[in-house]
Amino acid sequence: MGDGGVRVGTMERQLAFALTVILAASAASGPTAYAAADGFVLICNARAATHALPRSEVRSLYTGKSKTLGGNAVVVVIRSEDDVPFTEFADQVFGVPTKTLLAKIKQEVFKGEMTKPVKAESDEEVVRYVSASSGMIGVVSSQAASHLPRTVNAVAIGG
Repeated sequence: MGDGGVRVGTMERQLAFALTVILAASAASGPTAYAAADGFVLICNARAATHALPRSEVRSLYTGKSKTLGGNAVVVVIRSEDDVPFTEFADQVFGVPTKTLLAKIKQEVFKGEMTKPVKAESDEEVVRYVSASSGMIGVVSSQAASHLPRTVNAVAIGG
């Protein structure tokens, strides 16, 4: 089976990802569900069993107002100020520049309202962190989200 089996397996995972994003986006509340077409995808550990979240909940998770995701203590994975997927996420979900979002996160950590986030430099690092811990959430590029491991779910963000 060699190469043919590998290609079919990869195609099946990509199709499953696309279907998950479409179904989650249609299930998400509101007319604006952010998904792979927006240049970023929110991901969480598969043990959280989450495929869609309202935008307000994502905002609460990233600012320390919500402390759990799927019954697990949440830890967000952040990226650098000039990281394209994270910049798109900050703009489209929060309506602020990345610098402002990162400052808010830092403020909430300082106040003790939020667990210190983990910083990642690449999509691969985000996926590795999120895969390793049940409470982790992060943002990756659309391209990286098309081949996530089974330990990670794509999460549609509703309006």
